[in-house]
Amino acid sequence: MELYSESYKAKCIRKLKEWGAPLDGWERMITYDVAEDEDYDDAVLTECELCGCKRVRYVHVMRNPRYFEDIEVGCICAGIMEGDILAAKERERKLKNRSRRRQHFVKKKWEEIADNIWVRTYKYHRLQIVKDYSGQYTVSDNSRCTKKYRGRTIDNFLSASYAAYDLADPKESVKHHA
Repeated sequence: MELYSESYKAKCIRKLKEWGAPLDGWERMITYDVAEDEDYDDAVLTECELCGCKRVRYVHVMRNPRYFEDIEVGCICAGIMEGDILAAKERERKLKNRSRRRQHFVKKKWEEIADNIWVRTYKYHRLQIVKDYSGQYTVSDNSRCTKKYRGRTIDNFLSASYAAYDLADPKESVKHHA
């Protein structure tokens, strides 16, 4: 099974050459979901900076020490740039699976054990959400605690639930090869 055509690969290489960018030595810095908090089927998509595909949801940020900026691309272009299409596909598969687990997680019920205190167990984590008198939320698991989600103070239950998920099933750490 061919994952991309030679003409597609040639198009990507041609674009890199137009930019004066190196053809080898690229590595993925991080892969992220542009529509992390959206419904999976109604996701807002972005454009691959290399091939121009306008339907990219999972962005692979590629870096090369011989180029002046990072390039945000889709899965196939990431595989072409780093010379390992299967690794790019595997990263994207893991991110898609995490996204689906996350969407299912936030739809499930929490048990209210006292006024403004909810608990739930997920993947061996005992998660707790507490709403204080000012309307702010604190989220904790077995060993960690946060009052922020995406850099902002948590002020609603849905954001608290997302923060709880991130504690229990953290995003893959950035892999950087020296």
